[in-house]
Amino acid sequence: MFLKRLPGRWFIFTLVIVCACAFIVMTAGTCYASEQEELGTKWQYIVLPELTNRERTQLAVEARRDPDRYLEEAKHKIHTFSEKIEKYIRSWLRGETGPTFPKGFLPPYIDSEKTHSWKLVRPDEIDPQDQWYPMLAYDPKKELHQFSPDPHVTYLKLIFLAPLGAKLLIEGDFPHARFMDYQILSPVDPLHPVTGQMGICEVPIVDVDIEPDPGHVNPFRVGADREAKKRHYHLTFELREGNAVDLNPRALKPPEFRGPGNSRVGGPFAFSGAWGGNVLLPSLLWLRYYAPDKAAGPLGGVPLPKATLQLASGEKFWITCDKSLAVKRQSQLVPVQSTPPMEPYPFIGPSLGWFKMFGIMRLHMEARAYYQSKPWGKKDPVKEKEKIRQLLRIVFNTGPDASPPGNHENSATECNYVSYLSRPMNLGEKKVIVLTGKLPKFPATCNGESPMTKGEIRYFSITHQLGTGHGGYHGTPYGSLMDSELVINKDREYIIVYSREEDRPRNAKPEYGVTWQEWGAPANQTFVVRWMSVRPEWHLPRYAPHEDNLPWETASWSGVAYDKSLVGENRPGALGPYHPVIHYMTRQQFESLGNKRIRPREVPEWTASAGYGVPRHGEVDVEQKVSELRQAFRDLRKARLKRDRKEIATSAARIRDIWDVLPEETRLEIERKSPGITEKIERIP
Repeated sequence: MFLKRLPGRWFIFTLVIVCACAFIVMTAGTCYASEQEELGTKWQYIVLPELTNRERTQLAVEARRDPDRYLEEAKHKIHTFSEKIEKYIRSWLRGETGPTFPKGFLPPYIDSEKTHSWKLVRPDEIDPQDQWYPMLAYDPKKELHQFSPDPHVTYLKLIFLAPLGAKLLIEGDFPHARFMDYQILSPVDPLHPVTGQMGICEVPIVDVDIEPDPGHVNPFRVGADREAKKRHYHLTFELREGNAVDLNPRALKPPEFRGPGNSRVGGPFAFSGAWGGNVLLPSLLWLRYYAPDKAAGPLGGVPLPKATLQLASGEKFWITCDKSLAVKRQSQLVPVQSTPPMEPYPFIGPSLGWFKMFGIMRLHMEARAYYQSKPWGKKDPVKEKEKIRQLLRIVFNTGPDASPPGNHENSATECNYVSYLSRPMNLGEKKVIVLTGKLPKFPATCNGESPMTKGEIRYFSITHQLGTGHGGYHGTPYGSLMDSELVINKDREYIIVYSREEDRPRNAKPEYGVTWQEWGAPANQTFVVRWMSVRPEWHLPRYAPHEDNLPWETASWSGVAYDKSLVGENRPGALGPYHPVIHYMTRQQFESLGNKRIRPREVPEWTASAGYGVPRHGEVDVEQKVSELRQAFRDLRKARLKRDRKEIATSAARIRDIWDVLPEETRLEIERKSPGITEKIERIP
């Protein structure tokens, strides 16, 4: 039996899951339906089968019940496709078939509306402009883009397809930027699936580890000439199946993610696992340019790299596709989402610090469970945390007790060298949000400084972006500040003030030691802190928020031994003076600090007794909320009549978003006006 050949922890976990599968199937599809809508595939490069969360979880449970059969079927699908596509490629190389794959030849979720018309190309016909699709660094004051995580960063994506045993060859020039890394989708592994932005992390190779071509310079190494003219490199990604850590034993060891040589092992395509219906998907290579030099432009002043595929026997080729819909959805401008001023809800008031992110989906689930649980909601936090741990363990094999790489801090689509902190925040009328803290030392690069220097971090930024419930435009940054943009004093302390333009305090100016940024039109947004460590050259050992200092078990809200004092409180904890502390006050309160150099310790502490950030029942427009709920229910009825699963999920999530954040007194008043509405909402999955 294959079950007996699994590692001990996996064997024990499988038995536990099989015993608990009825509980998981009953709860997973109803408790976290909105996470699937928020993290749906509309804005991603992939298309997945339309399944309910219950159906996805059932697939995962069945795989755990009969792991031999699951692996046998998955490997058969993987090998059959690989052999089929390699046979066609070799036939084309011999001139026996045309370059375009026949209709129906490729699996439907590879040959999809977002990636279709796949075609073979000879090496001399390869055009890097057609290979990559970029999300360029930009200014949110001038334009808005959804899911462009940090506006200071250029994100380049390469969608590709190849048989097992092939290689992906890359050649390019090091950009003029603060940081660069490649991250390839992990080797094909049914035990550690990847579904879009959910699942295990990619396999990275960081800039400083890349050996330049002979006679060329790697400008990211300490002491190197950042303005060197000769800066070319070559990389090789072997495309295989298997465990990503076994195949990349040094490069995939957290939190360093460092390994010598210009070669890594990734996947030629992806196996989606249960969450994606156990289908095959195209593979993906990420290339990130953090903080391109100002004079170099968003692409770092160098041409796009060239990618080539090579069979195990040496023949070179490329496979291109029409990805225009994927590019359009990820790069198109999005409209401004305006909401009236709104005081912070009690659950994001002065007591809350930060959530540390251990995967995008986990963060969404933790945030929702946090405010739905006691003392803010009615649910039992212990049970909600257990649901999160079990669901992600059974579906993606991730968690602190999972086998590597399932126990790594980062998940798919995240930069492996960044630790992420997040917390939601609202901005009320004539109010300001203030962040204070200490900035680690970083290398100066933005103005073309040379040579490259060491630091306590490689990069740091604070971004504020839309949360959920904004017409589907969640994840849109409305502002971001990176390290070099912050005003700091001699002790490297900073004060950041956020407000609407008309509420900007008169003393929120650089000469007074203050960085000001406009909050933007939406009142409710989410802060995201990015702290990048590239060890050992750019590292702050005592305070860096990576898993050595903030491990999964104690720093994740759903962890079995969660310790809120680490980063979850609004005061310095594990990060010491580098912890960003949140303050909230009126414009007049901040102006009362005077027209002088202001020190962070002079900024008033945010307390519940001050009355700010603790909305009362009387502050909520009950009639407006009743109207919003009625409209959302009408939309839900229409969606059900059309049997449109996506619209049903969107409308249901909208109802929950409106209801979940209301004070209990407001809910009771709405119930009096609309008897039975509470029961209707509680029945919504």
